[in-house]
Amino acid sequence: MEDDLFDSVLNLESQFYDEGYALGVVDGTRAGHIEGRLFGLEKGFEKFLEMGKLHGRSSVWASRLSHTQAKTHISVDVLPDQKTLSREHESTSPGSMAKSLPPLAPNARLEKHVQTFHALVELESLSTQNKEDDVSEFDDRLKRAIGKAKIIEKLIGEELDFSAGSAEPGVRSEAGDGSIEDIRVLRTRH
Repeated sequence: MEDDLFDSVLNLESQFYDEGYALGVVDGTRAGHIEGRLFGLEKGFEKFLEMGKLHGRSSVWASRLSHTQAKTHISVDVLPDQKTLSREHESTSPGSMAKSLPPLAPNARLEKHVQTFHALVELESLSTQNKEDDVSEFDDRLKRAIGKAKIIEKLIGEELDFSAGSAEPGVRSEAGDGSIEDIRVLRTRH
């Protein structure tokens, strides 16, 4: 009889370990689902934010193409943006100075790239489903759109960079501003 009494005391540590492990698994599973959902929402927001920025750039570049090019070759989805821009331009008061971007030089290659870029970042055709195929298609389109944006930037001579080294997103850091890539900060020893 004494063995039965001490047996439960000797197994007390393993009993508490098993009970704590079971509670930890239940709690960890619940917390993992919550943290996973929050992480997924955060990453999805970041991806769609980047795609939205690219879509805005697409609309601006399409509106900057010369008026005849925009009428004949750019898709209908881009033209309402131009009409909106022209209405806003007309609605400014005569005393205020309306700022506008200079038109892009006529270039068939640039026009083709802008048209393809706009098709890649078209928001209506992007899927918001959380399925493996939809996510991989979205990531592929985002990667291709970023590449196409770089090509268009080189063609028109504008470089917008969202690098960590720049003080403001969308602006490449100037030489001599003290960034890590600035070699003029280093003094030569003679």
